[in-house]
Amino acid sequence: MRTASTFGFLLIFLGTTLVYAQNNKVFQDPNSLAKETQKIISIEAGQKIDTAYFKTLFLPTARFTVVGEEDGVTAHETMDLETFAEMLTDEYYSKGYYEGPTGSIVEEYNGIAQVIQSFSGIDSENQKGFGVGSYQMIYSDGRWWIANMVWAMSKDEGKDIPERYLKN
Repeated sequence: MRTASTFGFLLIFLGTTLVYAQNNKVFQDPNSLAKETQKIISIEAGQKIDTAYFKTLFLPTARFTVVGEEDGVTAHETMDLETFAEMLTDEYYSKGYYEGPTGSIVEEYNGIAQVIQSFSGIDSENQKGFGVGSYQMIYSDGRWWIANMVWAMSKDEGKDIPERYLKN
């Protein structure tokens, strides 16, 4: 009996979440959805990132890949959604972190979208960073979902970011 009531609660919860997502403007526009990721991870010192809400932006199978140089060789690191969300609870973020868009290009066709977005950020040690991220998205169940994120950091304080990515 308890299992049935738990299952019923989960169905109601998932249904409510789906209706909320369909009615929330963030989930109806690819560019807004990309910006929402940065809004969630931008926190004041002592705050915690709402990783449960963060996960609702993504397909459960989403991948996160950062590309960079290591010892002069281009390398990458890829994580799944759970690993990335766990990383967001690290002390690095809890000491304060800000990231925001500086420009974006949105390409959309027949239920798929890609947002290429330049961004700037600053961490709790006042270290500034600039980069470009690519969000691959799908439209399903009445809303946009982020399927994957790939990003690279600037090597030259943002000066090497192509001008076309700096425009809105």
